[in-house]
Amino acid sequence: MTLDAAWTRILLVSALVATALVGAAFAPHGWPATIAVLVPATVVLVLAARRPTEAAQPSPRLHRGVLVWSLLVTAGLTWEAYAFVRQPDWSRASYADPTLSTLLDPVLEHGPLRVVGWLVWLWAGWRLVTR
Repeated sequence: MTLDAAWTRILLVSALVATALVGAAFAPHGWPATIAVLVPATVVLVLAARRPTEAAQPSPRLHRGVLVWSLLVTAGLTWEAYAFVRQPDWSRASYADPTLSTLLDPVLEHGPLRVVGWLVWLWAGWRLVTR
């Protein structure tokens, strides 16, 4: 690893940790938290859109992977939409029809676990863009 690559990695990890600390400091489900999610998501989307595509023909394994992930994402989004619409009050969590964030709230309400949750989310997004 060259010195430039090492510094790039250090800066990237520092940015991810700083973003996780800032994001975890906000109360969930508010505008500051929403903005804290949108900023890194926008950065990752821009990086993904600017990434050059390969001209080679994708393998059948890639097609199967895309199919499986598409089905999983579709199922998750369908569950989220159904649970959200079924809530009696859209501004409050309902345990009768819980969304994913409602289920994760008890785990992620503590400071250190919120930071870990943010780090996992940021790392997963970065891995999706760089692989």
